[in-house]
Amino acid sequence: MNNIWGSMEQYDPVVWNWMIAVYLFMAGLSAGSVMVAIGLRWYKRSRGLPVEGLPVIKASAIIGPAAICAGMALLVFDLTKPFDFYLILLNYNLTSVMAWGVLVLLLYIPLMFVYFALVFQQVLLERVPALTGLINVLRVIEQPLLKLMFVLAIGVAIYTGFLLSAMISYPILNTAVLPALFLASALSMGSASNILLATLAFNKSDSDCIEQVHRIEYPVAFNEALCLVLLFVGLNFSGPAAQAATAAISSGVWAQVFWFGVVGLGLAVPVLASTLAPVAWRHSKAFLIGVSSCTILGVLALRHFVVYAGQMYIS
Repeated sequence: MNNIWGSMEQYDPVVWNWMIAVYLFMAGLSAGSVMVAIGLRWYKRSRGLPVEGLPVIKASAIIGPAAICAGMALLVFDLTKPFDFYLILLNYNLTSVMAWGVLVLLLYIPLMFVYFALVFQQVLLERVPALTGLINVLRVIEQPLLKLMFVLAIGVAIYTGFLLSAMISYPILNTAVLPALFLASALSMGSASNILLATLAFNKSDSDCIEQVHRIEYPVAFNEALCLVLLFVGLNFSGPAAQAATAAISSGVWAQVFWFGVVGLGLAVPVLASTLAPVAWRHSKAFLIGVSSCTILGVLALRHFVVYAGQMYIS
């Protein structure tokens, strides 16, 4: 077939692959985990309750730096010239969403290691006593640092949504709802990942605050579902190309990923399980692991759906 006159269907429209989807997932995982933990810390402090040593906060101090570093490694490996990635750190176009994202990450990533040091201060000083002076200084400015981390975590959660929404040729991606969807799903998997790691790796106690973290699942799930509804309702009331993109949730493999992975596994299963399960089950280890895993897998499915289905419909 003559490529000049042939149908565009002969070309593979997918440019960003699974590495980009997993990077988006890891960035949201890190940001959501830290936002939930810092919010919990403020909630406890406002009521005069202790916050040191809580397993949920310890979990966030591990997930925060580990997830963002893993995500950035995937992003660098996906580049055509991975060893030239430093060039983006030297050249900035402040009218570009990507440039603002790089600036946010340049501040956010080092602060994740500061956050780790503050949470695991005792263990760290036992192994590296020379850090005592530095950590004492960080303790003095801990509250402003936590506020800065929280703001930067919001930036990390939403900037990827803004980055994708800047792609004007892709109806599913080119929507203002995407940053809000990414923020809601980041909070969802952040709370779930904190509960999962706290349950698996740390001793669960009455002061663990897993119940408080669990409570945000309903409003977060509602907001995530609302963003998905707004996304596809908006497409349906836009032009012909946008209306055609609604086929992403009605036919093909990505429709199955959407309904079974995003809606079923990620939203319906956790909400129904938390609502209908007997009270005796809700704080059992198996229940917490199962529900949290479903939420995390659902958000992973969402990131893949947005990246792959978003590229398949072009206006």
